[in-house]
Amino acid sequence: MQYMKILGFIIIVLLVGCLKNDNTYQPNWPSLAKHETPKWFEDAVLGIYFHWGVYSVPAFGCWGGRNMYQPDGGVSEAWAHIDTSKYKNTYDYVKREYGEPGIEFGYKDFIPLFKAEKWDPDHWAELFKEAGADFAGPVAVHHDGFCMWDTKYSKFNSMRMGPHRDVVGEILEAIRKHGMKTVTTFHYYTNWFFFNPGRKLCPKGVDVNNPEYSDLYGPVHEFKGMWHEIPFSESFQKSWYNKVKEVIDKYQPDQLWFEIGFSDQGCIGEKYIKSILAHYFNMAEKWGKEVVVTHKSDDLPSSCSVLDLEVESLDEPRAKVWQTDIPLGRSWAYSPDAVCRPINDIVDEIVDRKSKNGITLLDVAPKADGTLPESQVEGLKKLGAWMKINKEALYASKPAPFVEGGVDVAEAGSIRFTMKGDYLYAIDLEKPKIPEIIPGVQPVEGSEIRMLGSKKKLSWHVEGNNLIIETLPECLPCDYAWVFKIRYKK
Repeated sequence: MQYMKILGFIIIVLLVGCLKNDNTYQPNWPSLAKHETPKWFEDAVLGIYFHWGVYSVPAFGCWGGRNMYQPDGGVSEAWAHIDTSKYKNTYDYVKREYGEPGIEFGYKDFIPLFKAEKWDPDHWAELFKEAGADFAGPVAVHHDGFCMWDTKYSKFNSMRMGPHRDVVGEILEAIRKHGMKTVTTFHYYTNWFFFNPGRKLCPKGVDVNNPEYSDLYGPVHEFKGMWHEIPFSESFQKSWYNKVKEVIDKYQPDQLWFEIGFSDQGCIGEKYIKSILAHYFNMAEKWGKEVVVTHKSDDLPSSCSVLDLEVESLDEPRAKVWQTDIPLGRSWAYSPDAVCRPINDIVDEIVDRKSKNGITLLDVAPKADGTLPESQVEGLKKLGAWMKINKEALYASKPAPFVEGGVDVAEAGSIRFTMKGDYLYAIDLEKPKIPEIIPGVQPVEGSEIRMLGSKKKLSWHVEGNNLIIETLPECLPCDYAWVFKIRYKK
């Protein structure tokens, strides 16, 4: 009898412990605010993700699926680099090349052409690691509603159609294999109104109004304008929740990134948002992982998530870490002119953000066959070569203390500052020249100053509040953003 009592007590304790563990976070803002941003994310410098999907086939940008249903407009981001003398707009392009949009040929008809026949996820992950990424991952679902994982909530997914592969699962496995954290991004809320032009502007009978394709085009609903005058249906909001939860449970990503939609009236309701965050945070505790959620604008409270700025930066350092998502090339998704931007500019952006406590999330634009544009591959390799020499100045660093007697950022010009331990890193975005003047810096007496990538000790002296570096390495160790490592007098 005593044995049974003890056993019963143990079972009760275990059950209470499990319940407590599963419900650390409740679906309300005060409870969610207890979640802390993980150190791995605060330390990070670079993430890489990719816009890859059905829209990669016609190569008209990730908004082309919407624009192809607009007879009188709809110029995609990609069209800035295409000869518009041949095609009036995206609608005209699809009509001439494939057939009358939505009647003879709909967006759904691009799916069989999305084959990904040359895709090697391990090669991508290896390249991202070489580029210096701390985390990486896919766009799990974009505005077009096509899911890039093996989901039970939509037949329009990459396992059942198109590539017939679990893109999210395969790439996250490869990324982890190469020692990086993972991110999955969700742009699905926009699907409610993404194909609305087809509901209004194209001929009667257009495919976006066919309930058979509502998993892709979104539920058929009344159209009153270009955006979302009609509030999201309960079933659509639940679909959003189910899909995000499924990705969380199946793939355990380290970061969830959301593309707007929570602060807009009539969109995804708070009950679903709070519930998915609570579920994610509770599951992370169960897995023994530290996770982070990123948001845009004022979509989520900063108490439980991290601010993400699309193609933007901050003018001043921010105490709490933040993130910018920005294309590596000229558009988010593949277009015929998917040329990598100058790596000098990209490095400068990464350095500037980290000097202000910001992380960079770079987007690459794969082709439909699963290969990356040559210029973007070369760009990532050049970025990696710079990172190999200089990432020390950025990883796990913080903005230098802009205090009296410290670094005078107003006078710094092309120089950006980070600090880690006892060292200050002065990063010059312009090619250094003798003498190199670093304003407001007082090194420790007898400090050895070196440029990262070089073993040469640099001669220096102080004039007033400025550090004057008298010599430079005979050959500069990199082609942009040169880093001086300085033992700093605080």
